[in-house]
Amino acid sequence: MAELQALAIAGMPLGERTGNDRSIAHFAAANGHAAALKALADVGTPLGEHDAEGLTPAHWAALNGHAAALKALARAGAPLGNRDAEGRTPAHRAAFNGHTAALEGRGRAGTPLGRRDADGRMPAHGVAFNGHTAVLAARVGEPLGDRDGNGRTPAHWAAGYGHVAALEALSRRGLSLGERDEDSRTPVHFAAIKGHPDALAALARAGVPLGDRDAHGRTPAHWAAGYGHVAALE
Repeated sequence: MAELQALAIAGMPLGERTGNDRSIAHFAAANGHAAALKALADVGTPLGEHDAEGLTPAHWAALNGHAAALKALARAGAPLGNRDAEGRTPAHRAAFNGHTAALEGRGRAGTPLGRRDADGRMPAHGVAFNGHTAVLAARVGEPLGDRDGNGRTPAHWAAGYGHVAALEALSRRGLSLGERDEDSRTPVHFAAIKGHPDALAALARAGVPLGDRDAHGRTPAHWAAGYGHVAALE
């Protein structure tokens, strides 16, 4: 980007920040301008600073799925694994929005994908939460069966939000869909609590028992009845 280099030569400060503490690098990364990031790196502009939400340019590139921008940041030596104010890395942001290419790019850059946020959640938990089946099906080098701070696996999150395709993708990857959390609840309990009969059917097809009791002695049927989810009881 000759324009940025010309501004730097003319003495224009390229490290100025907005009211929410975002730099020019944040804007370039958020909009996927890899060439602008390279130009900023060439004139010595920092590429790893945090904004008011704790987000770095890498977080913004990952959040919006800009794999080329992440690659440019990696080549410039910018950190790709820093945490934001919620303890989330760029991988968490990419995963939450289902950006497979951004996750794969980070993996190729040698950045660990299996780091936990402040709630103990891995990027895979965010993927399952939003039902991003394509990311679950891709080989992005991340464990998909890890537990969060409450002992819940991605399957718990997928079941709780009724993401049948995500449950099926996890099963195809060889993941157990019947693990228990710290309250001894399985994904079946979560599907029942939220009233997702299709998720319950998918779990049954995968061989997960539908009548197991949790730590309070409640079966999924107890929870479905307690919340009035008639369809989940049928």
